[in-house]
Amino acid sequence: MKRQAFILFAVIALLVFASTTALAAPVATFHATAPTQNDPTALNTTFKINVVFVGYQPADINLDDFSAELPATYDPLVRSPNVYYGITLPVNIHGDYEYNYVFADSSFNDSFFGYLTSIGTDGTLTAYQKAYNTQSNRSITIEPPHSLYIDAPSTELWLMQHGRSDLGLDVANYTIFFVNWYGRDDFQFHVYTHTGDPDPDTGVDFGSVYDQSKMIAWGGSYGRTWFYDLSAGPEAWSSNWDINEPDVDGGGDVDYRMPPVWEYGNLTGYRPFDNLSGDLGKVARWVAINLLFTTSPLYDPLVSEPFPGRGKRLYINMFEDDPSANGLDWITKRYILRIMRDFEPQYSWRVTIKDQPLKGSKMRRPFRIWAGWNGANGCWNDYGTTFAELFCTAQEKRDSFLPVVKPLKSYIGGIFAFNTTDDRMGGYGGLLGYADDDWVSGTPTYVFEFDYPGVRDAGFGFSTTTTHEFGHHLGMSHPHDGYDSTTGIDYDATGDYYFAWSGDESHTIMQYIGVTNQFGWFDRDNMNRFLTGRYLTRANEIAAQLGQRETSAEAAGLLGEANARLDDARGAFQRMDYQRAAESARAGFERVFRAAQISGLNVTMTEPLPAGVRTDRPKMVDTIPHQFQK
Repeated sequence: MKRQAFILFAVIALLVFASTTALAAPVATFHATAPTQNDPTALNTTFKINVVFVGYQPADINLDDFSAELPATYDPLVRSPNVYYGITLPVNIHGDYEYNYVFADSSFNDSFFGYLTSIGTDGTLTAYQKAYNTQSNRSITIEPPHSLYIDAPSTELWLMQHGRSDLGLDVANYTIFFVNWYGRDDFQFHVYTHTGDPDPDTGVDFGSVYDQSKMIAWGGSYGRTWFYDLSAGPEAWSSNWDINEPDVDGGGDVDYRMPPVWEYGNLTGYRPFDNLSGDLGKVARWVAINLLFTTSPLYDPLVSEPFPGRGKRLYINMFEDDPSANGLDWITKRYILRIMRDFEPQYSWRVTIKDQPLKGSKMRRPFRIWAGWNGANGCWNDYGTTFAELFCTAQEKRDSFLPVVKPLKSYIGGIFAFNTTDDRMGGYGGLLGYADDDWVSGTPTYVFEFDYPGVRDAGFGFSTTTTHEFGHHLGMSHPHDGYDSTTGIDYDATGDYYFAWSGDESHTIMQYIGVTNQFGWFDRDNMNRFLTGRYLTRANEIAAQLGQRETSAEAAGLLGEANARLDDARGAFQRMDYQRAAESARAGFERVFRAAQISGLNVTMTEPLPAGVRTDRPKMVDTIPHQFQK
C-alpha cells in the first residue's frame, strides 16, 4: 500500500494550490530582515477589509495618501526564531488585501453621535486632558472642565450592528471605523472606557481607577471590528496629549504619534501635523492590520500542542520568598483555568500549583544570581549573561520541578512563579514576567513570573501575568508589537512606531493597558489561523516521510480520512470560519500521525529547529508599562 501515502501528499498539495485568490519591554525599535513569502503550497486567501470614515467628509481624506500606507500582502512567520536567532519559520499562509472604502452619510453620523451622547456619563477631565491644556503649542483649550465617559465595547457593538444594517457592510470581514466627532454642533470632549473586569487577585479595576486607561480606540469584544477616534481624549496610552516633546518615553528617538484631530494643520508641534490621511493609513497598517487583524505568532504554536487525544497542563512552581506575603493569596487557579479553557476549548486543561519556600530549593541560588545579588558563576556563563540563569537552571534540573515528560502524553507548560520582595528583585524592579525560549532557536520553553509589593500596589497579581505569559508561550504576540511581512520589519511601540501602543486598546489579555483580562475575537482568529497553517504543513511533512515506506490497509484508510478533514479545513479557512478550520486541520493531522505510527514511523509534533546565531537584540520581557509608572 505504499502508493496511498504518495496520494495523500499529492492531495495535500492539491488542496493548497486549489485555493482561489479572488480576493515589551526595552527592545530595539525594529528588526528588519528580507521579506519572506511563504511556501507556494501555503494557504492562500484574500482578506477583505472595510475602512469606514465616520464624521469625516470625503474632502477631509486623501485616499491616495491613505492607501499608499497600506500593505498589499500577508506572509506571517514565527517571530522569535527570526528576530533572535535569524531562523525563518513560515506559518505557510499567504494573503492579499482588498480594501472597501466607505464614508458614512449624515444620517449614520447623526445617529452614532447621538448614541454616544445618550450612553456617555459626565466625568471630570482626565489628568491627560488637563496636561494637554498645558502644552504651549496646542491649538485649543479643552473646556468646559468635564468630559464624557463612553463605554467602549458598547460603541464597538453599535458600529458593528449599524454598519451592517445602515451601511450595508459585511462585518464578518475585518472593519476599521475611523471616527471624528470634532467640528459638529453636538461635539463633546470624551474618552472611552472599559470597566467591570478587575484583576482577579488584587481587585483593581484598571478601567475605573486609572486615567491612563481612558482610551480613544477599541475593538475585538464582539467581532472583527476596531474603531479609532482622534476626536477623543487626548489620552495617555499613545501619549497623544503631548504635542511638544519629541521623545516621550526617554528612549532617545523621536516618538511618532497621532495628535488629536483638531491639531492637524498645526505646524508648531514636535513635528508638523500636516498629513491626517497618511497618519490614519499608518494606524490602519501598523496597528489594526498587522497587530490585531492578521498578526504573526511570537512562537510556533505547534510546539505547545498536545499529542493526539491529549490535553494541556499548566504546572506552576510557586517559590515563596517574601516572609510578609503568601503567593497563593495572589493567584486564582479557577480564573486561569477558565481563561485558558475559553481560549482553546478543544483541549482538556489542568492547572497545578506546587507551593514551596525558595529557601532550600534548587532555585534559590539561581534566582539570586539572576537578580544580581549573587555574583557567582553558574550555568549562565555558557550564555554570557546572568539573565539566562533561570532558564538554564530550569532546563538542567527540569525533572526536579516538573512532571517527567512521557511519550504521547499531555503537553506540560512549566511556569516558575516567584513571590518575592521589591528589594530581592534587584535590578529588575517593575518586571512582571517573560515567556522564555531555548536560547538556541527561538523555541518556547518556560515562563518566569514575579509578584511583589510594588507590582501588587499597581494592581497586578500572578493570575493575569500567568495567562498573559502563557499566551506568549502558545504563540500570541502583544497588540503593540509585531511583524510587517511586506517590509520584513519586526517592530514595537517605540520611535517611528510609538503609535502602535494604540493596539492595546482592544479586547485581549495580551495588552498592557489592563482593562480586560480575557482573550478576544482577534486572538482566536489569529491562533486558529496559525494552527491551520502549521497543522497542514506538518501533515504534509509526515506524508512525505510516509511516501518512502509501505503502509497497511488501516493506515491507508486513515490517510483517506485525513484528506477529507484537510479539505474541510481549507474550505472553512476560505469562509473565515477559523475555529472550524483549525479543528479540521488538527483532525486531519491526527489521522496522518496515527497512520505514521501504524507504519512504524516515529514522528513528533514538530521538527526541531536548527540552532541559529543569537542576535544582540534584548529579550522581550513584560514590565509594568511606563504609562503606569510614577
